[in-house]
Amino acid sequence: MPEAALPVNTPQVQLLIGDTPLYGAISLEIEQVAYFAADRFTVTVALGDPAYLISLGLQTITIGVAVSAAGYVNVLTGQIDNIRLDLLANTATLAGRDLSARLIDTQVSETFANQTASQIATAIAARHGLTPNVTATTTAVGQYYELDHARSALAANSRTGSEWNMLTTLAQAENFILSVTGTTLNFGPLQAGAPWLLTPQNCIALSLDVAAAIPSCATVKSWNTRNKSVVTQTAGSATGGTATLIRPNLTSSQASNLAANHLSVLKQHATILRAEIAGELALTPARPVLLSGTNTALDQTYIIDAMIRSIDTRNGFVETIRAHALAG
Repeated sequence: MPEAALPVNTPQVQLLIGDTPLYGAISLEIEQVAYFAADRFTVTVALGDPAYLISLGLQTITIGVAVSAAGYVNVLTGQIDNIRLDLLANTATLAGRDLSARLIDTQVSETFANQTASQIATAIAARHGLTPNVTATTTAVGQYYELDHARSALAANSRTGSEWNMLTTLAQAENFILSVTGTTLNFGPLQAGAPWLLTPQNCIALSLDVAAAIPSCATVKSWNTRNKSVVTQTAGSATGGTATLIRPNLTSSQASNLAANHLSVLKQHATILRAEIAGELALTPARPVLLSGTNTALDQTYIIDAMIRSIDTRNGFVETIRAHALAG
């Protein structure tokens, strides 16, 4: 690890199992992402009573961090999935996911007939003790697939899928984000917030990966079994190469949307920013970051894809950000 260009924070970590404090935190790492996946944590504590620590499996943990006299900020509420006891080092490492784990680990057992995506999200949040932050929708779920029964997330042959996978499919259909923050289930349009200024002067490390070649065109090919017809839709210009997807039973409109979305994802790999900064508690995944001060074309807006906050006695509080360029 390079020498820090700036002093890093020395925060305090608070661990709560329910309402009961867990003392002896040694190090903490939290990974948060902007895509449809769980945030993850790893926290190492002094070993103490092994029997008590073993009993913590699947319990809820709340992790707070304090960097000032203002007190602790809740950075993650999650489920403990694994406990590693290091008897020689006299430590225990607790690892797990945020509370989306409850949805990821629960299989779909009903069809939710004649309900909208927002009604389903609200119902699932309630059954797992989560507060719904859900934007109302009006389309009945069956209408998403009325011409495309083979792909229905709620079809009889798909009921072994998880509640999280089902909500992911519905969120993608509505162009929504899906995440769990603390004890709140978020299902609605992205609220990105104002850009956060990033300069070489406030970075410990800063690098950018610029792809030599990214396809400038996305083509989706499909065969619609109901209409007995070939469907082909293209987005972008083929002058810079084409990426082709083959998917079953798409309508022309669905294929067109998929081509446009895939091209957008491809463009996100054109320029990737990685920055290491002194730890802070304001940034969130999907927030825009404005790079300034390089005096090059790289000075532009990036969107955070993932971020890792690490706290330990050696390096203090540092934060690693991965973001893709908004332009392109």
